[in-house]
Amino acid sequence: MGLLHLIRRVMIVGFFVFVYKQAGAIEEPGERLTVYNTNLSITIDALKIKGAASNANSCIIPFTLAGKLIVVQGRADTVQGNFILDTGAPDLVLNNTYFRNYIVSTSNTEQEASITGIGEQSKRITVKQFQLGTLSYSKTYADVLSLGHLEDARGLKILGLLGISLFKDCELMIDFENRQIHLYRISKKEKETYIHPLLATHPRVSVMPFELRENRILVDTKIGNKELQFVIDYAAESNVIDSRLPEKVLDSVRVTGRVLLTGTGSKKIEAATGDLSAITIGPMQFKKLPVIITNLENTCFGTLNCINGVLGHDFLSGYTLVFNFVTRKLYILY
Repeated sequence: MGLLHLIRRVMIVGFFVFVYKQAGAIEEPGERLTVYNTNLSITIDALKIKGAASNANSCIIPFTLAGKLIVVQGRADTVQGNFILDTGAPDLVLNNTYFRNYIVSTSNTEQEASITGIGEQSKRITVKQFQLGTLSYSKTYADVLSLGHLEDARGLKILGLLGISLFKDCELMIDFENRQIHLYRISKKEKETYIHPLLATHPRVSVMPFELRENRILVDTKIGNKELQFVIDYAAESNVIDSRLPEKVLDSVRVTGRVLLTGTGSKKIEAATGDLSAITIGPMQFKKLPVIITNLENTCFGTLNCINGVLGHDFLSGYTLVFNFVTRKLYILY
């Protein structure tokens, strides 16, 4: 049995994929994917970073996993607790259960949505002070949504979601092996010159550009000869591919089973699960990527530009990724 939850502000606010194993349907992730890379131009041993200093613009934040979701400690004004890293969310999102005593603005044009339909109008508040590690944010806007379904699924009190707008002037490194997030706020003076001190000259890294559209990380991919755009989403517990793609693309998936996807309501949608034979991301090719096949119509930016797929935990947990949001460069360590 599976659960897919997609909330959006304007088009999306976060993209959660909760998949509960169905007999014979989904294999648990094991070894890393087979990787083929012909462009080893920069290297880094990002895992040897113990003892690194923290200051007002730099910190290392330990994280735990709730299922496949990254959970860190943060504080919104006086409320401190668990936040989920959600690179599929454009902004900070707060759980309305714990943030009721704020002035709320409601948009008539922005709504929650899930794969099963449209929900309530989007509500927004202003947080005087938000703290993540040593980084502080003043007068931060936050969307306020019900995250009760997420708390129930994980048995965990969740204050909110950490969206992309918090990191737009930062370098963000996510190190699964050591369960650490590395944050560095890049100053205006460093914009042209900054590079992570660990980005040295030892082979094991591939570099590629990424696009930031409506505060979502998009990378160019290729399946067969078809060029596609995928979102990188650390709150997606599974990889997803759009069922509306051409048949020659979907033929690259070996179907292994079925799951039920549930959105914000009670309606359930059945979807196929399987293994994608190969996908090229930047200069790298990855073999046998586990995916869920479902309709991603609600992930469109306007009427024309749609996301073709999502790279979630099953892919991301196998590698250390470094995002420089100032230069829009992505480094994959493997």
